[in-house]
Amino acid sequence: MRDLERDPYNGRRRPDGGRGFTLPEILAVVALIGLIAVVAIPAFGTFIRAWRVRSAADDMLAAVRSVRQMAITTRQPLTVTFTPGSPGSYSYFHPLQGRTVTVKLPDQMTLVTNPSSSFAPAFQVNGGIIPSSTPSVSNPTANYVKLSSVIASSRTDVYTFGFSAAGQVTYRVTR
Repeated sequence: MRDLERDPYNGRRRPDGGRGFTLPEILAVVALIGLIAVVAIPAFGTFIRAWRVRSAADDMLAAVRSVRQMAITTRQPLTVTFTPGSPGSYSYFHPLQGRTVTVKLPDQMTLVTNPSSSFAPAFQVNGGIIPSSTPSVSNPTANYVKLSSVIASSRTDVYTFGFSAAGQVTYRVTR
């Protein structure tokens, strides 16, 4: 009889000829997988919440940039209206569809504007924006939009959108 056919724990011959795993080996692997899951699952939840707010900010940026492009293409001024609150929303007239499109943000996100009632930048036929952010797109003190969400107890992601007079729309993230 070969050594591989004997159980290393009790020396008896295994009925399967020495192939397979013992119960202690299986329990050790299950315990290790459980430990990894306990550590990884909270981090995964934080990742998902951060991904959702980043996705909403990217979608909002894409919508605003598409409104600018439609204003240039259709040769008519178009406005995006940001309505602050929790949850906030933004809306714009889509000239090709002939209707107003309103996008409501997810409940866990807060939209803040300056001016505080609502902010409605107008995209001109030359691509410019009125009113633009002041003093700059990277550090606006007026005419801005902020999208924020609590990611974890010690982390809040804030996306600050700025609007340049030349038509550039960017955002800056702070955590």
